[in-house]
Amino acid sequence: MFYIDRQNLGLSNRRLLRSLYKWKVIDATYAIVLAILDGTIVHWVHPYQRQFTINDITISHPFTEHERIPVPLLLELVVFVSPVVMTITNRLFTPPGKRIYVFYISFLGLIVSVTTCDFMVDTLKNWIGRCRPDFLARCIPAKDALPDTLYYAKEICTTTDKPLLLDGFRTTPSGHASISFACFGYLTMWMMGQLLGCSCNYVGAWRFLVSCLPSLFASYVAFSRTQDYRHHFVDVVLGSLMGWLVAWWSYRRYFPSVFLRYSYVPSIILDTAEKGPDDYKTHDFYMEQDWTDSWPGRSDLESQTGLRRDAI
Repeated sequence: MFYIDRQNLGLSNRRLLRSLYKWKVIDATYAIVLAILDGTIVHWVHPYQRQFTINDITISHPFTEHERIPVPLLLELVVFVSPVVMTITNRLFTPPGKRIYVFYISFLGLIVSVTTCDFMVDTLKNWIGRCRPDFLARCIPAKDALPDTLYYAKEICTTTDKPLLLDGFRTTPSGHASISFACFGYLTMWMMGQLLGCSCNYVGAWRFLVSCLPSLFASYVAFSRTQDYRHHFVDVVLGSLMGWLVAWWSYRRYFPSVFLRYSYVPSIILDTAEKGPDDYKTHDFYMEQDWTDSWPGRSDLESQTGLRRDAI
């Protein structure tokens, strides 16, 4: 009877397996596919259009022309700030022979976090279809519309800017909040791990504070959306929570807990180490290891990872 092995999905070539396992090719492909789907399909799907009343004060706020953090600026910050911080930190603290791989794994985790969260949030926005706080300003209701009467947008909205009107139904959850925490929340956990901000009680408290700065900025971005009347508070809270949870999930795929001694070492390196991390008590883990371009170093993958030889 035909079946596919759930561990290796039919991939039994050991050399191919090692490349996939080391460079996380499947995860990289996953992120690319999600980005394409979100940009070409999900983003252009029309949201569910709920009924509303013209005297609902929760959707009667003015339309803000100049946002505190507009979408292009947020995208620039996501694309440039985190890689720059990772590059500088990696340059300062990671030995030269390991920098490229550690940066690759770190950045891949960030990309997986952002693309996963963006796809989930855009999908939920379209499904939920709740009106933004500035919806009536976008709609421009007809003068003969009656209060305390439920209407659909097509019945009373006089605006000619249809994309702006449709975007008025995409308030829950907040995209700015979720993407900010998916990116900068991930960066906070990554910096805590790299700076030993939580794992060592003999280092300065400033490391924890510096690590939290990205999340502090994410909080500002999130709550600025209520000041611009783009989102309700519940939208921001829900988006922030989603972004943080996805960031945590993605970070833990590639790095151990920030409370562990070797939180700065990618999990895959710990898995393939000749000794366990508990065998090193006083020295930098990287300085004690001899992992080279011949990674994983041994011929028997199973003995290093605990996985079957043909597992991915």
